[in-house]
Amino acid sequence: MTQIDLYDEIGTWGVNAKDFRSRLSDAGDVVLRINSPGGDVFDGLTMYNDLVSHAGKVRVEVVGVAASIASIIAMAGDEIAIANNAFFMIHNSWTLGIGNRHDFNTLSATLGKIDDAMARTYASRTGSGIRSIKKMMDDETWLTGSEAKDAGFATEILTANDGTKARFDLSVFGGMPSSLTWPEENGSEPETERDWERLAMQDAGWSRSRMRAFKRAIKSPAGDERTTTDEPLRDAGEVDLTALADAVKAVSAALKIAK
Repeated sequence: MTQIDLYDEIGTWGVNAKDFRSRLSDAGDVVLRINSPGGDVFDGLTMYNDLVSHAGKVRVEVVGVAASIASIIAMAGDEIAIANNAFFMIHNSWTLGIGNRHDFNTLSATLGKIDDAMARTYASRTGSGIRSIKKMMDDETWLTGSEAKDAGFATEILTANDGTKARFDLSVFGGMPSSLTWPEENGSEPETERDWERLAMQDAGWSRSRMRAFKRAIKSPAGDERTTTDEPLRDAGEVDLTALADAVKAVSAALKIAK
């Protein structure tokens, strides 16, 4: 039996569908261990479908968190086990976009279709009605291990191990349980650039990728602050500096102090 650990974001900057497929193609029976905050919807759907069509038996074990599209991937298991101290989260798809009202109407319709597809996947696995699943998605529902099993998202409970708690920054999600927050160390001010990133993300409700895009946007394009080691933009869209004038000044100053 092959064990595959899905311990990262889903997509280009974590575990992408192509690499996952290469691991799966040579495997027989599989144990897929999940500790992921989610990520790219289409990579996740591809991974789910590859697991469903896999010839061998697929056992899924949620050992930390299966959030967002990672929870869809979990639905592909013939058996779905979740640790009693792990979490499971479902919500509506979301994205960033630019354009006029017609563009946003189209984008909204597309997101609605994605949500419908995910709701049908959850409902098929759990036996719950589509309406109740969609209400859970609207509410961004977080479930403990036992709650996930009771709701039909898992078939059994794993005995928790000490090292299974998720260590992702999940503060971008509005309904994140307090048990998954990052504890402040002695109430001290952030010391490193990453600490300031995390603080700004918590206050603004941004993902890490959008924070990186924001940092690049507030640097002068002609300045020498840009380096070849800067990470590329991803799912950032346009940054409206006019609407964020106060935040720009505060965060820019903080990041420069932290360097």
